[in-house]
Amino acid sequence: MPTQTFYNLPEEKRQKLLDAIHEEFSRVPFDDVSINQIIRLAGIPRGSFYQYFEDKQDLLQYLMADYRKVFKQHALASLERTGGNLFQMLLDIFDFTHAFVTEEKNNAFFKNLFSDIRVNIDFLHQQADGNTYDDFSAELLPHIDMDSLDIRSKDDFGNMLGILLPLTGEAFARAFFDVSSYEHVRAQYSARLDLLKRGLLKVKEAGT
Repeated sequence: MPTQTFYNLPEEKRQKLLDAIHEEFSRVPFDDVSINQIIRLAGIPRGSFYQYFEDKQDLLQYLMADYRKVFKQHALASLERTGGNLFQMLLDIFDFTHAFVTEEKNNAFFKNLFSDIRVNIDFLHQQADGNTYDDFSAELLPHIDMDSLDIRSKDDFGNMLGILLPLTGEAFARAFFDVSSYEHVRAQYSARLDLLKRGLLKVKEAGT
C-alpha cells in the first residue's frame, strides 16, 4: 500500500501521479506496466516513486483496494434502498459493475487487468489491506435482511455467498468480455438468482 508520504502529497500532485498510473495500466497488461513510463507521465524523479510505492504490485493492490471501496459503497446503497434485499443487491452490483468497467475511461484499464489470471485472482480473493471477500461480506452483513433467509447454522450465510458470488463473477466476466451479450447474460443471471431464491429464502407459512 502507499506510504504516508504519498498521502501527504498535495492533492494536485497526488492526482497527477494517479492519472499517470491509470494511463499506464490502461495502455498495457500488468506484466508490461513500466514504472519508468509512469514517472515520465507524472513528471517525478524515479526515487520519488519509491517513496510512495514499493513496486508495481504495490500499485496494483492500491488500485484494487480503491475500486473495492467504490463497489462496497454501491452495494450498501442498494441494500439501503431495498431494505436489505441480498438478491437485488447482487443484481444491482452486476449492473453497476458492468456500466462502470465498460465506461470508455475504465474499459482498457480493466481489460488489461483481467486479462492476467493472477490479477483476476488477486481482485477476487485478496485485497491490498489484507481483507478477503469474507471481510467484505462481513461489512455488508449488518445491512442484509437476514430474517428473510433460511439460516439454520452459523455457516449457512457464508455458504450462501459461496454459491452466489461465483455465479455473479461468472456472469460479470461473460458480459464484460463480450459486451454485446450483456442483455442475454443479465437475463440468464437474473433467472438463476430467482431459482436460488426458492432454496435460500424462508418459506412463508400460510396466512403470513
